[in-house]
Amino acid sequence: MDTDEWPIYYKGELIIGNPKSNTAICTLWTKRELLDEIPKDKFCVIGNLYSTYGINPMLRNILANPRIRHIFICGADLTKTGVILIDFINNGIEADYKVSGFDAYIDQGFPRAAIDELRKNITVIDMRPEKNMSKLKFEIMQKLDEVSKEEGTYMEPILIKEKDERVESTYANDAGFRVDGNSITGTWLKALDIILKFGEIKDTEYNIKQREILDLVAVINGDEAALPDWSPVKEDDLQRYYVNFFGKKKPLGVEYTYGERLFSLSYRPMGKPEASTLENMHDTVEEDQIKEAVDRLRKNPYTRRAIAVTWNHESDSNSSSPPCLVEVAWSIKNGALHQTSTFRSHDVFGGWLLNAFALRKLQKDIAGQLKVAVGSMVIMSISAHIYQTNFGKAEWFVERYYRHKETQFEVDPRGFFVIGIENGEIVVQHRVNDGRKSNYVFSGKKAQRIYRQIMNENLVSKFDHAAYLGRELTRAEFCISTGTEYVQDEA
Repeated sequence: MDTDEWPIYYKGELIIGNPKSNTAICTLWTKRELLDEIPKDKFCVIGNLYSTYGINPMLRNILANPRIRHIFICGADLTKTGVILIDFINNGIEADYKVSGFDAYIDQGFPRAAIDELRKNITVIDMRPEKNMSKLKFEIMQKLDEVSKEEGTYMEPILIKEKDERVESTYANDAGFRVDGNSITGTWLKALDIILKFGEIKDTEYNIKQREILDLVAVINGDEAALPDWSPVKEDDLQRYYVNFFGKKKPLGVEYTYGERLFSLSYRPMGKPEASTLENMHDTVEEDQIKEAVDRLRKNPYTRRAIAVTWNHESDSNSSSPPCLVEVAWSIKNGALHQTSTFRSHDVFGGWLLNAFALRKLQKDIAGQLKVAVGSMVIMSISAHIYQTNFGKAEWFVERYYRHKETQFEVDPRGFFVIGIENGEIVVQHRVNDGRKSNYVFSGKKAQRIYRQIMNENLVSKFDHAAYLGRELTRAEFCISTGTEYVQDEA
């Protein structure tokens, strides 16, 4: 392969050095740009590794340029991707392409012989844990002098394209989708199903396709007692994620963590100079936005100002890896704490579950401090997407654990309807869920007209409730026309 064409994947997200060098540097979660002072003739490529899914494009790039014999692993290992990569190189994969000892998989499109040859010829140089950046650069330069050189390939280059995992879709040229449920994992499956059915296949800024819908609103009203066995996220994954989500300090060289932005936001008060030198670093202020929100809610339960923002326009607008979660807001309604989170970009297959469980834990923590009940959790995903590398995996989960089942009856939070026949007309009384009558009564002889009037009043929030209502009104109209008795069926 012509080195001018390499790397094949994520070229815009990598620092390209000398494609003929035998050494690559993986900075995990630490900003790769912090190493851009290293002479480019000394290395082949520098890149991040945020998730285990990223190991697959990394392998494709290496197999397309099998000169790489050394991989330096350094930086903050927030999601244990470094541990998993090292284990993969040292111990390989199991029969199902699972990385030994971890719930991580290599794409089955890779020939086993190619993986074995790659592993046999690559040495990992582990330079974790994180350390002072000057010291890290010095140590890397020392090691590069020892190992970096131009060498030939140890095998024939192999170009392994991503599997063309096309999924049948139903075109929907609209925005604004809602899914709700009583569990996080169940709501996740519904979200995947909608994206697979209605998502538009389009490009991304990462040289990879996505399937995307706009403005997905997920409403979760309960919790699972335990993670289901089939969940791709395990308890250990959650505990590791919680450390960063709730930790106040971000690791050295990392662009951001949600914990740092939520619990220890650094900013410069108005009128203060730029905090760029040691002399004026004391002018910055650290704010615990969560504590601020709790204090506001405790003082004024009706406040609309309990909000935390993770987006820093000054630094994030031009960042290569800005926060996906941009805002969390809290409100108290009927004695319960409700939480709404907004994501500008949301990888629903790869990140949504971890995000949702952490956000639910945050909501419970705040409700506990306020001594109120836990209400609904709403997650607003402006761009809700699945990356092409995960089309097949997402389809597998949805097909196995969601589709071909019957919708379970759930009480409509907006109330119910009592239907009867009086004086030759259909009469429909709306009631709230504690049984009290509301002010809404509908009557007439035509089921369709009554149905449309009811729907216009926004008294129905669930599709199955709407279908039930249409069915019962049609039965009532039939009974009037035939002179038979009408008795309302249960839902």
